[in-house]
Amino acid sequence: MSQLFLIPIISVFDVHDVAIREWLGKLDESALQSHLEYPFKLDRFFPESSQHALVSVDEAHDEILHLLDIINPQAVFLDISVDFVELENKYNKRLISPLEFWSEYYQISASVDGSQALYCIYIKGIIDKEIRLIESRERLPLSVVFYGQDIKSREELIPVYEYARDRDDEFLLRIARAINEIASFRELPEHLWYAPMQVRQMAVSYEETEEFYNELLSRLKRLLKFKVRSYIVKSLSGQALEFLQAYEKFLDYKMRIDELKLSNILSGLKLLAAQSEHTATVVFCTPMHYCALLDSLKKDKLLAGMGINIGDIDIRALLDKMRPFLQKNRIMQNNYDIALNILGLKKSRKFDNPGSRLIPSLGTPHLNSQHGSTS
Repeated sequence: MSQLFLIPIISVFDVHDVAIREWLGKLDESALQSHLEYPFKLDRFFPESSQHALVSVDEAHDEILHLLDIINPQAVFLDISVDFVELENKYNKRLISPLEFWSEYYQISASVDGSQALYCIYIKGIIDKEIRLIESRERLPLSVVFYGQDIKSREELIPVYEYARDRDDEFLLRIARAINEIASFRELPEHLWYAPMQVRQMAVSYEETEEFYNELLSRLKRLLKFKVRSYIVKSLSGQALEFLQAYEKFLDYKMRIDELKLSNILSGLKLLAAQSEHTATVVFCTPMHYCALLDSLKKDKLLAGMGINIGDIDIRALLDKMRPFLQKNRIMQNNYDIALNILGLKKSRKFDNPGSRLIPSLGTPHLNSQHGSTS
């Protein structure tokens, strides 16, 4: 039997790309020229919040490479727009190298003018990190498959996700103000770093807010159980309703994309199974789609017919290293339950399933394990 492994991934390129672009955008001409004379280790000049994010994403990337070394896959599924089919074919026919593959995908080309030249020097080292996702220490995989949605449907999701995030920010701020009127917080947020999806088709969020949010959540749950519930409900019901409506609209879009991604994965697996036997295949996915894809793949009856079963690998260390990047979606996921509580509503059956979960359970012992609460 061939084994299929599903691994959540944070894009090391996207995080570094946002960091270097953000930093370059604040340089004046004289500072730019001085860095062009010594264009190495630029990240030490970045803001502290983005430096924290870069350290964390590099650690997560190293753990992904460790898992790949264990699996040693013969085929890799990348969550990249299916509109790039020509790039996929060129790589599989060995017409381009892994370096050329990633450079063409990210549209990176050498340039001699100013900030673009500095950007290319920095990002070249990051592309070298990406190469290992499709090239093991010993050999290239037999096949790379693109299974993501088309560019148009991805772009349609962006404003819906951003709107839900904005409503969540307003809801969370109102919660904090309401609770702070009763008792001051001991913990305050530390490093916050977020780039909207419009920057690069990929939202990057890094937040060291876990202690602060856990305290806020604990206090809110206690207040909703006691005599001040009516005050909390009166204070928060407006923002709760706005967030709930925006979040459920986003979940609708997300779940449709989950179905599209699953269909593309199954189509790719059928093609691979017909061509030759692949003893190990890795599917990389964003954490947002992990729970839905894992649940669907485990239930799919066609996989056994193709001689494929779901492989078992311990991803706890990876999830732990991803925690700061999962925090914002974790907050939104939990705030959805809070909004339902405040409004006195029950969760619709449509949204009471793995497809509505935005992050893998941080207590997941192995890939095959059932997913529990992430609160």
